[in-house]
Amino acid sequence: SVKDLPPDRAAKVCLTVAAELEKNGYESEAIDQYEKARKHDPRSIEATRRLAVLYDRQGDVVRAQTEYRRALEMRPKDPDLLNDMGYFCYERGNWSEAETWLRKALAAAPKHARARVNLGMALAQQGKSQEALAEFTAVLSPAEAQANLGMIQAQRGQLEEAKQAFRKSLDLEPSSKVVRAALAKLEKPQSTNVSQNPGDSRTSKN
Repeated sequence: SVKDLPPDRAAKVCLTVAAELEKNGYESEAIDQYEKARKHDPRSIEATRRLAVLYDRQGDVVRAQTEYRRALEMRPKDPDLLNDMGYFCYERGNWSEAETWLRKALAAAPKHARARVNLGMALAQQGKSQEALAEFTAVLSPAEAQANLGMIQAQRGQLEEAKQAFRKSLDLEPSSKVVRAALAKLEKPQSTNVSQNPGDSRTSKN
């Protein structure tokens, strides 16, 4: 049994079982196995990282935040972790805190495209449209950058700015059905809800 194995081997067995459970959608059971893995190996960054993501998915914000912070204590300059923490803050509307973590991710890995898109989103949510556009443009096509900006401006109720961004995007890429639909929705009277989220999520989402 697992109990008879050396701690490092036991931890690996639990991690393998947990990953398989997670892959097949058994998230609660996967959490139990990741927790067991960490009992065998308290320094297991893999267990801690996956627990952060799974608690986040299950809506357990306090535990998710605890796990992210614990993982970052072990790997303070891990760009994927920093990005995930930033996106965790973003999802909860903490735009400024998200910006802080995402800038740390990019300081650790300037070519981290997902972190740069997420930073653009956090900046756009704070109304820093030009800064956001610069971040988007660094890793996306100019048309995609304008579309992302427009999506967030629409969510924020900046309808005229959103329309302008969508029109610029369509000038650059007329074939985009998503952007055309978003613009059409905004041009209807009393329509403020463009639900499409441009963003990338966590690095560890899979």
